[in-house]
Amino acid sequence: MVAMLVVFTIILLIALDLLIRWRGARRATPAAALAPTPAAHAMDLLLPSLQPERFGLPGGLFFHRGHTWANLLFSGQVKVGVDDFLQRLLGHVDAVTLPPLGAEVKQGQPLATIRQGGRTATLTAPVDGVVCAVNGELAKAPGLLKRDPYTRGWLVALRPTNLAANLPRLTVGESALVWLKAELARLQEFLHMTLTLKRDALVGVTAADGGLVADGLLEHLDDEAWAEFRSKFLNA
Repeated sequence: MVAMLVVFTIILLIALDLLIRWRGARRATPAAALAPTPAAHAMDLLLPSLQPERFGLPGGLFFHRGHTWANLLFSGQVKVGVDDFLQRLLGHVDAVTLPPLGAEVKQGQPLATIRQGGRTATLTAPVDGVVCAVNGELAKAPGLLKRDPYTRGWLVALRPTNLAANLPRLTVGESALVWLKAELARLQEFLHMTLTLKRDALVGVTAADGGLVADGLLEHLDDEAWAEFRSKFLNA
């Protein structure tokens, strides 16, 4: 009986010591350090909408790191457009400026321009070629670029002039998926920095459940962040 009482007393003393240590640690830790930062909380909400499976990546298309794609047609021409990654982030599109017929373009060089209010973003050509067709529908309905980026929202068709050298610099199939995952990781890092420096940068970009969504994020960033995104993701 005495032995049991001693054991019980020791256990009680250990428990009290642990409780005192825990309460002391809580007092020593600032409340702000215990709570998630606005940037971390926002990133937690963003993560579900930045998963690769939520972005369209059709098989058979060749993707350029400036977020344009090339589709090799049976006619020998190459149809060009923007990928789902870019169109989803852009937000609304007010106008699309396309090159004239006969214009010669080079891989990685300016091809077309997207305008959103007073902002613009330059799209790069995925391959070398001569413009042989343009999507006239975009002049009347620039929103097609967002609603249907891989079909009706195409930009131009090119007569390729250097495919043998151009194609190894593009990604397709599994390599395109690997690249997309890397781009999403870079985007998360970019958004984390933006949210850390400008905590109210994405106020109001919420889904029905109150979480932030990837769709249209760039539309809600300031001009400085917009320019930085162009530099990091479009100026390939």
